Amino acid sequence: MDSKLLKNKYIFVDFDGTLCEYRYFGHLSGKSVNPNGQSFGGQSLDELLFETYDSVRPLKTMQKLLSQVDASKIYVLGAIITYNEIKTKLKWLKKHYPFIHEENMIFVADLNIKTEVIKAYSKKLNLNFKDLIFIDDKLDALRDAEEQGIPAYHITSFVD
Repeated sequence: MDSKLLKNKYIFVDFDGTLCEYRYFGHLSGKSVNPNGQSFGGQSLDELLFETYDSVRPLKTMQKLLSQVDASKIYVLGAIITYNEIKTKLKWLKKHYPFIHEENMIFVADLNIKTEVIKAYSKKLNLNFKDLIFIDDKLDALRDAEEQGIPAYHITSFVD
């Protein structure tokens, strides 16, 4: 898919698995949260507290697509578990997606509120849902957005 779908849209894009690979320190992320605090999203607490993203590569397809649209209309909507994770993700984004404005980088602690965040920004920016697009790798998040009228696309929609 080319960037025509993204032209003139406000783009809300997930971070892990959408802007970058879903891999940390040579292993897959995505494990469930351990109530004892031993594992978060496939990462140990130690990994979350330090420079986790140094070894994570960006997805070139998304770099190319997003570099072709109005950067002021790109909003990163990523999930975090620790405050330090915000710092490491911001550092990574500045390195691999330098055209995205830092003030448009939004981090939430609950994956289930992404649709609510998009709705709030739509209201704040005075946008109709047809003026935006949501890109994520999590089907639950995409279904929730779509059920509420927000155009939602899985990352694979942009891969040839």
